[in-house]
Amino acid sequence: MSISKTIKHWFAEAPHFEGTIVDTERIGSRIQKVTIALPEPVETPFPIGSYVQPMTWGCVPRAYSVALADKQSFTLLVSFSGGGCGSRFFRDAQDGDKVVCYGPYDDFPYRYRTGRSKVFFATSTGVAPFRRMIDEAIGEGVDVALYLGSPKEGDVAFKAELEELSRNNPSFTFCPTLSNPDPDWKGAHGYVTDHITQNPDLMRKSDVYICGIPPMTMGVLAALEKVGVPEKQIFVQKFG
Repeated sequence: MSISKTIKHWFAEAPHFEGTIVDTERIGSRIQKVTIALPEPVETPFPIGSYVQPMTWGCVPRAYSVALADKQSFTLLVSFSGGGCGSRFFRDAQDGDKVVCYGPYDDFPYRYRTGRSKVFFATSTGVAPFRRMIDEAIGEGVDVALYLGSPKEGDVAFKAELEELSRNNPSFTFCPTLSNPDPDWKGAHGYVTDHITQNPDLMRKSDVYICGIPPMTMGVLAALEKVGVPEKQIFVQKFG
């Protein structure tokens, strides 16, 4: 099949729908939280860990993990740090704007009943697929930890609700880690990779999920290998 026919087949045949932006919210200086309504309700929400590809500006596909979902809508986190087409599109989007989305695609699922605790490593919008995974781990009754890296406190997505979730569930540890904190920050500072060497036993007995910028992903993978975490217990979001 020629390239042109392949492209035509993709855009004609791949699962897609036209959604409507119903809410946008700025988080700090780096993230836009965008909720998109489905054209009609679905029987079950989009799968946990799935992603969609909105056609930004009508012609440029960009992949985003689904952070929240119900039977009528789903929510994405969009980072401004790259300054790309998707960033600019969602930065300027208004309630009522239409956007064609392809998917959802489910290649980063939560692994149930492994008998191991869960550890999530993310930077910035990389927390998106983990928001619902945390709820699943709590519901499954396993220990779970989220190490979320960000330069500043104000740029930590879902901060308030994750803190409340941690207070109400002793099995959940939420550790935002800032690389450039303000002087009054009393939490962890540095990089999420620091937590691996500080907690090697936890890493070795856990399923470890990673989503974020490539330097963080590569750093976490190298640190996990150093402390002896089996490869079969490590899962990476490919486009993070």
